[in-house]
Amino acid sequence: MNNTGSWHPEYYNTDMEKNSFKELEELYIKERGNDGSEIRQNLGSNIQLFSLISNLIDLYLPKAGGVIQSLTSFTNSGKSRKI
Repeated sequence: MNNTGSWHPEYYNTDMEKNSFKELEELYIKERGNDGSEIRQNLGSNIQLFSLISNLIDLYLPKAGGVIQSLTSFTNSGKSRKI
């Protein structure tokens, strides 16, 4: 390290043990690949699913309140007629 506190590779002793985190990263990239196409596809599918669910909620939830209200008013009016 120099006076500014920044790291310079020329001061790194290559005879020391290797950075195991760097080795793990390289191994992970070799195993999984670096393009991310599978992740991109899964993410796109999840976004479409949440979009569908939000559209269904937006479409049917306000109507459900009206249906429940009409059912309760229908059953209440039916009871009042019997009396």
